[in-house]
Amino acid sequence: MKAIIFKLGRHKLYPYLCILLVTLAFISTNPVDNFSWRYLVSSFGAIMGLMCVILLAKGRNSGNVFGMFAAFGESSANFLGGNIGAALPSIYYFATHVFGLFSWKRHQSADNQRVIVRTLKEQHFFYTILFFVAAALFNIYLTGRLNVDNDPYQLMANNFIFALGVVAQFLMIARFSFNWYLWIVLNLLVIGLNVYTDNPIIATQYAIYLFNSTYGLLEWQAQIKQQEQQRA
Repeated sequence: MKAIIFKLGRHKLYPYLCILLVTLAFISTNPVDNFSWRYLVSSFGAIMGLMCVILLAKGRNSGNVFGMFAAFGESSANFLGGNIGAALPSIYYFATHVFGLFSWKRHQSADNQRVIVRTLKEQHFFYTILFFVAAALFNIYLTGRLNVDNDPYQLMANNFIFALGVVAQFLMIARFSFNWYLWIVLNLLVIGLNVYTDNPIIATQYAIYLFNSTYGLLEWQAQIKQQEQQRA
C-alpha cells in the first residue's frame, strides 16, 4: 500500500487527475442551468487548494502561494454555505501561508528543493493539546456570538474542523510532520459535513486531500529519515 501511495503521489499526472476530479464534481452541479456562486467559488478554491497541498506534501515552498488563493476561495464558499467552522480557519490559513512563504525559504535543504522537516517532541504534545482546546472553545464562543444557524451535527463537526485546522496548519507551517495525522482526521470530517450540506465540489476536494494527507505523511517521514542519515 505504501508503495502504491508513493507511486501515485509522485506521478507527474497526479495533479492533473486531481483537477479533473474537481472539474467533474463542478459539472455535476449542472452549472449552466443551476448557476451558483457558491459552487463556482468552491471550484476555484478547490483547484488552488489541490495545487497547494500537493506541493506542500512534497515540501515545496511554492505551495504557500497557492495556499493563499485557496484560503480566499474556500473561506468564501464555506461562508456562502453556512459552514462557519470550516470558513473561519481559511482566514487564518491565509495569514499563516504568508508567514510560511518566508519561514520555509529560510529552512531549505542543501539543494533548495524542499523544506527541512521536524519531528514533534514529547514536550510539544502538551502545548498542542492546549492549543486545540483553546481553539475549540473559541469556535464555540464565536458561533454563539454570530448566531450561526447550525443543527447539532453541523455545530459539532464545525467545532472539530476549526480546532483541528488551526492546530494542523500551525504544525505544518512550523514544519512538524505530525501535522498530517491531524489533516487526515479533519479531511474525514469535512467530507462528511459537505456531503451532509450538499456541496459535492468541496466533498470531492477533501476526498483528494485525504489521500494527499496520507501521501504527505509518508513523504515527510521519508524526508526525516533521509535527514537523519545525512547527519549520521
